[in-house]
Amino acid sequence: MRESVTNAVSELLGLFVEDRTFALAIALWIAVFAIVMHVTGGARDIAGPIFFLGFATILVASTIRAAS
Repeated sequence: MRESVTNAVSELLGLFVEDRTFALAIALWIAVFAIVMHVTGGARDIAGPIFFLGFATILVASTIRAAS
């Protein structure tokens, strides 16, 4: 039983951390965005689109890197 749970957790983690650079970029983007929003008080009306554009940029860069 314990082995099957360990395997399941390992597989689940592998879904998100297969590409370490991608996972690190996502984590860094969230941290940087949160810090900037906290320090500046943030423009709440454009925060969502900026947050999305950061993720989209990371995804595009990761896709280009993987394709080459």
